[in-house]
Amino acid sequence: MNEIESETTKLSSDKPYIQFQNVSKKFGNFTAINDLTLDIFNNEFFSLLGPSGCGKTTLLRMLAGFEKPTNGRILLEGEDISNIPPHLRPINMMFQSYALFPHMTVEKNIAFGLKQDKLPSNKINQRVDEMLELVELTEFSKRKPNQLSGGQRQRVALARSLAKRPKLLLLDEPLGALDKRLREQTQFELMNIQEKLGITFIIVTHDQEEAMTVSSRIGVMDSGNVIQVSTPNNLYEAPATKSVAEFIGNVNLFEGVYKGFDDIGTKLKCEHSESIVYSSQSIDAKNGSKIWLAVRPEKLEIFKSPPDYKYNILKGTIIDIGYGGSFSTYHVKLPNGNMISVIRANRERTSEKSITWNDEVYLHWSSKSAVVLTE
Repeated sequence: MNEIESETTKLSSDKPYIQFQNVSKKFGNFTAINDLTLDIFNNEFFSLLGPSGCGKTTLLRMLAGFEKPTNGRILLEGEDISNIPPHLRPINMMFQSYALFPHMTVEKNIAFGLKQDKLPSNKINQRVDEMLELVELTEFSKRKPNQLSGGQRQRVALARSLAKRPKLLLLDEPLGALDKRLREQTQFELMNIQEKLGITFIIVTHDQEEAMTVSSRIGVMDSGNVIQVSTPNNLYEAPATKSVAEFIGNVNLFEGVYKGFDDIGTKLKCEHSESIVYSSQSIDAKNGSKIWLAVRPEKLEIFKSPPDYKYNILKGTIIDIGYGGSFSTYHVKLPNGNMISVIRANRERTSEKSITWNDEVYLHWSSKSAVVLTE
């Protein structure tokens, strides 16, 4: 077992908190969810990640009770909730639009669900005060939503969702309306609140960075299927397929033919290089099989003169350079016309001028940095 795999095993002995058992959902002739089986554990911050139309929001809505499965069962703590109406489930959902009542103050918005449940007024006041303190909005309790910033409205919606103390909180693209800086700040606030309350959070997002930041595990979805479930680190460093590798961050894919395994690692004869290239990862494949090497841009080194390495060297020409502040991205064109991306950290305050447009360069990666993919 490698170090990355070991991160996913700590949940294996736990009893699943939520179970999707062979769940399908059809809308007419269209299959939104296709015979899906998935376990989610107690106190997880679990992300459903995928492109628009992949089925992640449909899955969330079935869990909330707004949609019923066409086939299969959904279990919460071992109980089948597939036919339980939304208002009787110990689940709350926070929508992307926040759905705040514009005529109500912050405290009345938070108290709304508690009043619907006919809690005593002293209990309601106590719970509202707790939620205001949790999301740091006590001083804004008398304001109305139009008097708040986008980030503050987001926190009011979160407080209202948590006020009824649900066993499970569902978040549907909750940070999509926020600007980049505020979104990054709010991600850590969500993580802190989830850890403090110990409630299971399930978030739907198409933002890879957001999912990687907040999640204990991520389920990557495509066309109604979950194609890989793992920790953020494992998804990035050890994707199971090309589609996962391409969806999670940026990646360079080298297509070639499997040439066996030696003391360096898996050998690949690829179209990008005249020599054999390597990954330390072993695979079960036949000689001559088509395989791919996936190498992340930041794991590539770039040189102006031939480096002193015996393998994993590519030669190309700098076509584009993108300055990103803390890093720069280089687009390198290989002799066969393929493009490779390289990311270098800008460690000096002054911009790096040793490599520039149209320079001939050499690229190298460690065999430990390349992932072998067979599909």
